[in-house]
Amino acid sequence: MKKLWEWFLITLELGKIKITFSVTVTTTVGYLLAPQPWKSNLIWPVLGILLIGLSSAALNQIQDQKLDLKMKRTQGRPLPSGRVTTGFAWAYVLLYFFIGVSILFVKTNIIAGALGISAYVWYNGIYTYLKRISPIAVIPGSVIGGVPPAVGWAAAGGDILDPYILSICIFMVIWQIPHFWLLLFLYGNDYHAAGLPTLTKIISERSLQILTFIGIVLTITSAFMITFFGNYNDKYGYAITLILSVVLIYLSIGLLLNSKNILYKKTFISINIYSVLILILNLLMGTLNRV
Repeated sequence: MKKLWEWFLITLELGKIKITFSVTVTTTVGYLLAPQPWKSNLIWPVLGILLIGLSSAALNQIQDQKLDLKMKRTQGRPLPSGRVTTGFAWAYVLLYFFIGVSILFVKTNIIAGALGISAYVWYNGIYTYLKRISPIAVIPGSVIGGVPPAVGWAAAGGDILDPYILSICIFMVIWQIPHFWLLLFLYGNDYHAAGLPTLTKIISERSLQILTFIGIVLTITSAFMITFFGNYNDKYGYAITLILSVVLIYLSIGLLLNSKNILYKKTFISINIYSVLILILNLLMGTLNRV
């Protein structure tokens, strides 16, 4: 039983379950915020995206296993550490992809299925290779983060061109850029060891600090866009968004002031918490608007 449990955990690690779980969360948010009457079919878009996400992450580990072997942060992953074989990983990728896509097309609708496939192709077919040749690959790569909430919204019957869901998708896209640059500050040596092109090779650390702060400000701006397009009839949404934004600015102001005691990890955690709280806020406000 212990070995079976350990094997199960390895398969979750192969699918980068922490990242994949966050994708299912944003899919859930998109579904619950859709303007259609309350539905009980949430399980299908969430399960479909979960399986597609696990497949995509495992395929990414197949594609990056040589790079992962060069970086301390990733050397312990299932493939570079030898805990699973490439053959097993491919079987995992194909099985989960087929089941996940089938669920989206059969149990939700064509739009949700097409969005799921497009995210897969963009991440594994474009971004994974683009990041090896371009230091700004994170910008087009961040588009992937805006797809899961759109999948949830479409699965619930919502119009994916609705300004509300588009503002949520834009928020998720913009947030990922300073998120990644903060990771670069934390793990830049690993990226360099793997031979990946990074912004720190072509601009100064100070310049990247300023760019990261600008990215945080743009993230905050997009958060207010969500509140605006959410059509809230009261000021609570704006007030709470403002409070959360002021706190985030305070915690990241060291990037702008060139402080010698910049805590990149603290800022990284802060912007991640901010994104989660903004989504929770919109879920609460959206629910209140329906009451």
